[in-house]
Formats: sequence, C-alpha cells, structure tokens
Amino acid sequence: MWSWIRKTAKAAALAAGLIVPSVSSSCLPTEGERIDLHNQRVRLTFIHTSDIHSRLFPYQYTPLLPDRNAGMQLGKGPYGGVARMAHVVRRERARADRSLHIDGGDIFQGAPIFNYFNGEAEIRSLSEMGVDAMSIANHEFDRGVITVATQIQKWATFPVLAANYWTEDPSFSGNSPINSVLRPYTILNVRGLRVAVVGMGNLSTLSSIYEQPNRLGILPFKTRDIAQFWIDFVRPQSDLVVFVTHLGLEGDEQMIQQTEGIDVVLGGHNHIVVSPPKQVFDCGGIEQEQGFVEIPNDKGQITRRFCKPRRVLMMHSGAFAKFVGRLDVDVTDNAQSVNDAMGKPDFYDPVNGFEVLAHNMEIFPIDNDVAEDRRMAQMLEPYKFALKDVGNLDLLVGYAPAEVRRVSPNGGDSQLGNLVATSMWLRLGVQTDFSLTNTTGIRADLPRGPVTLENLFNVFPFDNAIAKMQLSGGEILELFDFIARRSKLRGCTSQVQIAGAFAVYNCGGCDPALRPDLPAATDACIQQLFIGYTNQVCKQNSDCDPDPKKAENSCDKTIGRCRNPLARNGSYELATSDYLASGGSGFRVLQRNTTQFNTRIQQRDAVTDFVRIGKPCGWQTGAPGTAGGLLTCSSDKDCAGLGDYVCACPEAVEPAVSSAITPLSCRTKPTQACGSAGRCVLMDCRDDVAAFHDSEDCDQAGAAGKDKCRLEACQMAGEQCKLLACVDGNIGAKVDNRQVMLGR
Repeated sequence: MWSWIRKTAKAAALAAGLIVPSVSSSCLPTEGERIDLHNQRVRLTFIHTSDIHSRLFPYQYTPLLPDRNAGMQLGKGPYGGVARMAHVVRRERARADRSLHIDGGDIFQGAPIFNYFNGEAEIRSLSEMGVDAMSIANHEFDRGVITVATQIQKWATFPVLAANYWTEDPSFSGNSPINSVLRPYTILNVRGLRVAVVGMGNLSTLSSIYEQPNRLGILPFKTRDIAQFWIDFVRPQSDLVVFVTHLGLEGDEQMIQQTEGIDVVLGGHNHIVVSPPKQVFDCGGIEQEQGFVEIPNDKGQITRRFCKPRRVLMMHSGAFAKFVGRLDVDVTDNAQSVNDAMGKPDFYDPVNGFEVLAHNMEIFPIDNDVAEDRRMAQMLEPYKFALKDVGNLDLLVGYAPAEVRRVSPNGGDSQLGNLVATSMWLRLGVQTDFSLTNTTGIRADLPRGPVTLENLFNVFPFDNAIAKMQLSGGEILELFDFIARRSKLRGCTSQVQIAGAFAVYNCGGCDPALRPDLPAATDACIQQLFIGYTNQVCKQNSDCDPDPKKAENSCDKTIGRCRNPLARNGSYELATSDYLASGGSGFRVLQRNTTQFNTRIQQRDAVTDFVRIGKPCGWQTGAPGTAGGLLTCSSDKDCAGLGDYVCACPEAVEPAVSSAITPLSCRTKPTQACGSAGRCVLMDCRDDVAAFHDSEDCDQAGAAGKDKCRLEACQMAGEQCKLLACVDGNIGAKVDNRQVMLGR
C-alpha cells in the first residue's frame, strides 16, 4: 500500500510539474538580490482566512458568545464582506516584512451569489485579494466537479491544493477534470525563506468520496500516511512546512500527533476561532524525550520511525467572512537558538530546517468599522446589481419581532429548526408522518426585522429538495440511534431537527427497561421515540400507559393527547432532505432505502411558502369578525391594549426620525384620524419595514425626492405590516422541547 501511495503521489507531483518547486513570483527577491538567511532570526506573517461561504457582501447577524469572545462586538453590523476583508489583508501585509495569505477553502456556498454565479465571484474575490494558496474543501464541489474545475481554471491566480486526493487523468474521455487544477503542494519563496504549503482537502462531509468509482473522480488517502509522505517529500526543498487543511479541529490534531516535521497548521471546517493558536505535540502527541511515528513499508508492514516531539502551532480563523487571522512566527535554523528556546541541549535536528522560536496571533473582526477596499468593491459591483435584477432578493416574506435562532438553548430542538421541520412536514404534496432535517444544514439565524428572500437563501443556501420514503419502525430506531451517536460527538447536541415526532436521546446509554434490544455497553441511543398521537385524551402520563417507565413523556399536556410510541414492526412515512436521503453526513440507513421519492420541492421554498401564509403580528382570533383579523382603529389610543402597537393608515402617518446614523422611524399624525382602513400593527414592524425601504430606495431618490420617498416608505410600511406574516411562535418558530437530550 505504501509503495503504491509513494508511486502515485510522485506521479501526481511529476504531472503537475512539482518536483521542481513552484515559486510565487510576487515573493521572489528583486533582481540581483541575494538573501542568505542561515543562522538568522526571521519573522514571517501568515494571513489566514477560511470558510468564507460566499459571504462576499456584508450581512446582518447577531454575534454569538464565541464570536464575541473572539472580539466581535454587538451593534457593529452589518458584518463580513470580502471588500472589508481585502482592506484588512492588504493593511496587515503592508505592515509585515514577509507575508503569505493562505485560505482554507469552502469559499463556495452560503449566500445567493453562489446560487446564481456558480462560484465565479468567489474565486475572483480570492484572486483580487492576493491569496498565495488555497486548499480545496467540500463545498467547492456543491455544483459538481466540472463547475469548480472551470471556475478555478478561468479565475484563480493562485495554486489550489489537495495532497490527500488522488485524481483521475483528465486526458481520458469521461474522467473528472479536477486533476488539471489541483496540486498537492506549492513552495513559496518569501524573500529567501522557502515555505512549503501542503493542502489537505476535506474527507468527512464529502459523502460520495468513499464510493468508488465516484462522480468526483477522487480517491482519498489516509491522512496520516499521505501527510507524512509529503512532509518527507517537501522538507529537503523548503525551510518551513505549513499545512493548510479542511479536516476540522480533531482531524488537525490527529494529523499532527501521528506525523513529525510540520511547523504550522492553518485549519478550517469547524467555523471556529482558535486564538491563541493551539500547540500540539507531533511525534506521538505527548511531550517526551523520544516518540515515534508509524509508517507503512513497501511490504504493507508498519514500521516505527523514532523522533523528538515538537510543538506545532495550529490556528483556525473563523468563518463567514467574520474574521481575518494574522499569525506572526519568528523562525531560525540556528541550532543554539533553537536549543535555548526549547530548554533542551541537542534538541535541534537539521533535517527540520527552520524552527519556530516565538509566535503571536491577532484576530481582526470584520464589522462596520472596517473600510472597504475600493478595487474589490468595484469588482463585485456588477454581481450586486445583477442579483437585484435577477434574484428579487429584496422580496419581503414576513416580519420577525425577535431573532429566530437556529441554535438550541438546551441541545435539542431550536426555534428555526422547528419552523423548518414543520414547514417540510405540512407542505402540500408532502404531508408525511414525520419530518427530519440536519441541524447543520440550517446555516444562519433569521435576524429580527423584515424577513426577505435573501434571508431565506442565507438560511438555506443549498438547493436541497424534500424527499419522501417509507421506513419500518426498526429502520427508524436504527436511524435515531445513529443520530444519538452523532449528537454525542457534538457535545450531546441534536444533529437533526424534527416535526411530527417526540424524541428522548440518552448520550450516556439508554435505560435497559426502555431499550432491552440494545447491548448494555451502548454509549448513546434513542431512549424514547413517539410519532404522532393516539385518540386517547390525557392529563398525566399514567393515563397513556400503566407502566411508569414507558409512560414517561407519553402525555402531551399542551393538547391533552397521548403520544403514539414507535412500533418496531410498524410502517411510517418520512420527509427529509434529498441530501440526507442520498447518504449525506453518514445517513446510510436512508441511503439504502428503496422507496425514496424526490418531490422536487426545495426546502427553502417550503419554508418561504409556509411563512408567507402566516398571520400578521397582532392578529386576533375572532376579531373583528368570526374569521379573525387585525383590530380596527382610528388612532393609536385604540391599539393601547395590545402593547407597542400603532394605528396604521396611509393618510395619518409621517416620517419621524432619520439621519446618517439613525434609521428611519415613523409616527402617527396627532391631528389626523384613520378611516375605515385603520388597523393596529406592531410599531416595530412599521418602523423596521420603513427603514428597509428607506435604505433600499430613498438613497437613490436624490436630495429633492428623499423626503417624499421617506413619507411613502412610512405609508407603505404600515400597509405591508397588515399583511406580512409574523415569524414567531404562532407559526412554530419556538422551542417546545420535542427533542430531549439526557446525559449532557
């Protein structure tokens, strides 16, 4: 096996012309300049970005605690945008003596610009930003291998790396073209310092990569084996060995511990910030005088290579264009300096070239305080206008009086997760026994305020459709046991969102009285599962089952009905995403089901339509007529009993506040009463929708037309709030604890 890996990897390097180091011309010394860095202490700056996920334009977002801990401040939105990132990147590179900008991949997928332009704008943005190298990642393949290969060929001015993929020869008819754009490594000469950058593509979430042959034309290598091979291969040609990876935090740590010779790892995939950088020991993973790494030999046997464990720096710089990371390292090949820094005589090994003596990391939040780079903004401007013309992304879908979160407060169900699952479950043409979607497929919160089609593209950037299938009770138990195991690995946080069902997971092992079919040593499982309801009414659990164990959670006291326990020999219909149905994220029990039917109804469309048929904020059942409606009014006093509501009609509203720093708000004219069209609407809805129209339309009206435009914005906002659906608990956007996580 090792012999085959060595031969194929060398063949890949030869095919790409990489036996002779590829050198970035922008990093070369000037003509006639000779730089000898031997025995010198040299500072190198890494600018690191990763997981931008098509967030090329600033967007509204409420920073979560991990982001705030990394330096993101509340009230500094909108956040992100590559024009701002480019400003920070160029500023920091100008302040550095030697620098490289390395990107960790997943530049594709996450905002509507990708859905319409297939990654063209993303690759152009990295090229404009001056990226020196990038690792390819899983979402680069979301529109197929031909799309990503084409965009890289047309627009990338930097090498795209993946040392752990063996790709087909594109010269053969029908083979994947990805081989023509990927290379395992590149060597960058940064004013005399030779830096080998090795890329490691994602393995865990490319669901079809292990099925051979696969549509990607990629054969994956084991991380440990191929990483050590390329370390040994590039080390004689370089001073530093840097890995840019999309393996995730755990994958990075394991790779470092199982190899020797890496200096720095710039990681991605988990969307986290690791600052200060983590220091992980290579050569066995623990600090000791001597460790070893295991390497397969030509006979397929494992041999041990003994080595001295070294500290390897590992940094992650967040996701969604929210941060830019900077890592400064001081390096030298002076043996005495290295030995003194490590506090160990004879520690330095000349084979490793330059060693890291000291480091410093900074994380720069990308918020409203950051200026935009003019060249990047100009490059993106045509895409921005095209999205407005083609996508109709400003279409108002509803109004959210508070942020609708995708993250669960207790590890189970979330506000947005329940809304999404319910919209799939009840969709006309679907309407199954229960529904299920993956938690990580819901990519963004719904911000407070007007909900637009663009917001829903951010929630569901993937064009996943709803699939239906028939499952036996036994298959469903297998499915939910798998979910329990996956959830335990993520801090006992449910990895799915459901509707039509009630689930109790136990991350510490199930009660044998409830799951006698499982071995006693089972570490995580579904302990109780109910799908739908019986006809039996109840006030307490004992009304549903005399067995105290089985009766637990069986009565839904909110509606006074007994939940229906899963029958192992029963048959149930499931609605899920076509991604999970095809085995994505490891859902093999769904992949092998032969009853699948793809409805072609996109999840995004199901959520959009479900929200749009909802009632506006302030809707009163039974008032003013038997069909219900908004309260009629002639002045704001008529709405006082509802709380922060105002009487809305076009003739009795005017702009109140608007400036460069204060958004437009509206007020009801004190001397003008509303006629028969007056209705009580949420005051925040009227103000927020008016401010939305002000920012979208009135800036283009010019000084003369701005006052009139703002008056029309207030009038339009009041009328729209009479119709816009209220995205709140009344349409299912609430936590109701339908998923309970035990053993957290």
